Amino acid sequence: MNSNQTSMLTDEEATLYDRQIRLWGADAQLKLRQTRLLLINVNSLSIEVCKNLCLAGVASITVFDNTRVTLDDIKENLTLTMSSTDINEFKSVCTCRTLQQLNPRVQLIAESNMTIDQIDEKYIEQFDYVCLFNYYDFSIVSHINKLCREQQHIDENEKKQIYFFCAATFGLYGFVFKDLGDKYDYLSENSVGSESLIKGEGGNETKKSEKITTKSTRNFITFDKALSTEWKPNRRQATTRSAIITYNLLRALLTFYEQYHRAPALVTQDVDVPNFMKIIHEKITSSTAAASSSNSIDTEEFNEELVKDILTDNNAVASIVGGIMSHDIVKAISKQEPKDNFFFFNGLACVGLSIPIAC
Repeated sequence: MNSNQTSMLTDEEATLYDRQIRLWGADAQLKLRQTRLLLINVNSLSIEVCKNLCLAGVASITVFDNTRVTLDDIKENLTLTMSSTDINEFKSVCTCRTLQQLNPRVQLIAESNMTIDQIDEKYIEQFDYVCLFNYYDFSIVSHINKLCREQQHIDENEKKQIYFFCAATFGLYGFVFKDLGDKYDYLSENSVGSESLIKGEGGNETKKSEKITTKSTRNFITFDKALSTEWKPNRRQATTRSAIITYNLLRALLTFYEQYHRAPALVTQDVDVPNFMKIIHEKITSSTAAASSSNSIDTEEFNEELVKDILTDNNAVASIVGGIMSHDIVKAISKQEPKDNFFFFNGLACVGLSIPIAC
């Protein structure tokens, strides 16, 4: 965080952010104003997260994407920040230009000159949070996660690491992963005693239980370790069939990229759909998570039409998953109690679940 930032919100900021200050407090709003984020890859999900954090009032957001707007982008999924007049312009530039209008106080920076493999320690260290979207190269995701773990910076209060988030939506499915470090300290609020009804002069009154705030610690792991560890749902999780489906689709997308060095796409669907269906069936058949579910998963559920839909970008799903991810980031910034390291969304079943994997 930038130590040059003032330690007080201005009257104008207090008025602008009044509703959210009432929700999470002035201290959290001040931390938001000091937070710098890097968002890698522009799609409907990253645009949703960028919009939410821009409205929340963070210090700066760097949108990292060196690809250009195509006609398909306009038709399918990026109409929030792009129009037909933006074809051949950088997606990052269009996104920053449009979203800047939502909150001029937030610094929006377009990075269109670098490629993802050029991201190094020097570049990463200027941010507090790094968020990667719809990227299925396991080695690159793990590398950026590792960079975040290794690069630490010191503010006036304590030593802090750079926190890593990655997320994706694929058709009606999506996930969010977060790595908040080996030792993540947060504040938890607990109730002491219980509510009781007492008699007073004016009639019955309710005596509320007392709430105390305590400091707690939780351990998180890297994306590499989480996905390299076979997920074995416990008894409670054995009913989480919807999350298991999304989990195996994610593993299938990572495997497809490993085999073909690209993500499956609609433009090459004649080749990609059969190959992707084969990988999905293999993952479900061999998955300990799927095998341990009380409702076993039938590979025949994934027909050709459903797999084609997985290759599309769904704005409605992006809104839901993006909202969850944005909320998780705000909670981390304000040091609130975090949810589990994975969130899986299954739009076909209309179910979203936070699941701890290997932590």
